[in-house]
Amino acid sequence: MPSAIHSISTGTNANAQQTLAFIMPASNRFDPLDSRQLLTAVTLARTRSFTEAAKELGLTQSAVSHSLKSLETQLGQSIFERNGRQVRPTHNGEYFLREAMEILHRMQNIRERLAQQDTWSGGRIRVGAEPSCAYILLPQVLREFKQSFPRCSITIKPDSQEANLEALGHGELDVVLALTPTENTPTCQSLDWFTDELAVIMPPFHPLAQKGRLLPNDFQGESIHLLGNDHSTDSLVKSYFTENGIRALEFLYAGSVEVIKEMVKLGQGLAFLPSWTARTDAAEGSLVILPLGAEPLSRKWSIFHSDRQLNLHEETFIGLCLDAESAISENQVLCY
Repeated sequence: MPSAIHSISTGTNANAQQTLAFIMPASNRFDPLDSRQLLTAVTLARTRSFTEAAKELGLTQSAVSHSLKSLETQLGQSIFERNGRQVRPTHNGEYFLREAMEILHRMQNIRERLAQQDTWSGGRIRVGAEPSCAYILLPQVLREFKQSFPRCSITIKPDSQEANLEALGHGELDVVLALTPTENTPTCQSLDWFTDELAVIMPPFHPLAQKGRLLPNDFQGESIHLLGNDHSTDSLVKSYFTENGIRALEFLYAGSVEVIKEMVKLGQGLAFLPSWTARTDAAEGSLVILPLGAEPLSRKWSIFHSDRQLNLHEETFIGLCLDAESAISENQVLCY
């Protein structure tokens, strides 16, 4: 759609805010309006000049005048008042122009979306995700996405919540999967994804492995692995220890979920992780997952995207992530 679609000022008064019914001849009342005539009228209303409107549209003044006359004939009334070379909308014209602007914008959006929605045209999508999410939850989503868009280029950026949201704000990512910030809420758009609870991960030979549900005092004097880098999960775990008066032997900062699990398998401490990060290990018998007692530690996850209109690739990817929510919520690892 040409760039002539811009906001226009029609001097709208309170009465013009009301929906006005056009009195049109019965023979053409339901004839479709020509979008080129709508664009001509909107451009003329903004420029207030046949000369300027013709120049912007790449038409002659005669063509602009003829287009407007044909449109007014079809509507059965005038939408502009002429005063020499100047024009201004009539009362009903103000309403018509507002509706015409909306129609033209919708038509422009349709064209843009159709250009983006060719399944075989390639394209790209850039996704930021916290490392554990990228390694464990995304493979199934990506497999299904590739089945729909085999030529779409996918970039996955495993990084922290803060780094990925910053990259999204700078236009370097299209979608971010991250824990919902408890403060400094980002200005981008977001969707609730799922809520998980931290469980206690330990080796099968640990003395606590035979208990059903763990209580705060069970962790007295234990070494606890944390993610480090000011991760929000670390704050949650430390608050749990502080509020319950627990004194850990030490906090160990491993840097990633995978490193933490390997350290725990060797008997080097315990970890507070969501069960979906260790389901496969538990099934293999190398780790034990036990729930906390009456005070579960919950985390909320969100899907973030920019304020612009999503294309088909992005909408599909987000939809697949939302579809996977039920398996995650039931503490099941997605089958690859």
